[in-house]
Amino acid sequence: MKRFLQITLGVVLAVSLAACAQRPSQNVYNYDEVGKSTAVSFGTVVSSRQVDITGQNTGAGALIGAGVGAGAGSYAGSGSGSIWTAAAGALVGAAIGAAAEQAAADRTGIEYIVVLESGVTMTVVQDIGKNDVVIPEGSRVIVQNSGGYQRVLPASNLPTEMARPQGIKLVDPPSDTAN
Repeated sequence: MKRFLQITLGVVLAVSLAACAQRPSQNVYNYDEVGKSTAVSFGTVVSSRQVDITGQNTGAGALIGAGVGAGAGSYAGSGSGSIWTAAAGALVGAAIGAAAEQAAADRTGIEYIVVLESGVTMTVVQDIGKNDVVIPEGSRVIVQNSGGYQRVLPASNLPTEMARPQGIKLVDPPSDTAN
């Protein structure tokens, strides 16, 4: 019984730590985003609202719950009864595990409606981290676009006008006039 409790505690701890993993937001980037260039467009936030994001349920919670439930159920009966209680424990554990995994994966996000300088209106839903600030309506923003993943970031600290970057002079290639 002591060994069973140790295993159960370990599983609960592992699932809890997985639920705490940080997701990309205004101030958090995934490891695979580092060092990659991202195209940006400037725009203005027209509207924003808090939304619920349904997280991905991998089935690991149900699998772990079924194992824990079967283990617990097997202690309740004796003989052929322990098989039935183990099966019932597996079913109940799977349901509880799936619900726990889903609850850990679900989160709150923010939906921005942005009008870009080009005139295109777009919506972007993104995770909102604990240190992120909801960008107010009317604020100037940049929308990062990296392979289909988009992120809205404040641009109030960026200049609205600047001199052309120095160091490279663009010239037209010589035309072939020798004919």
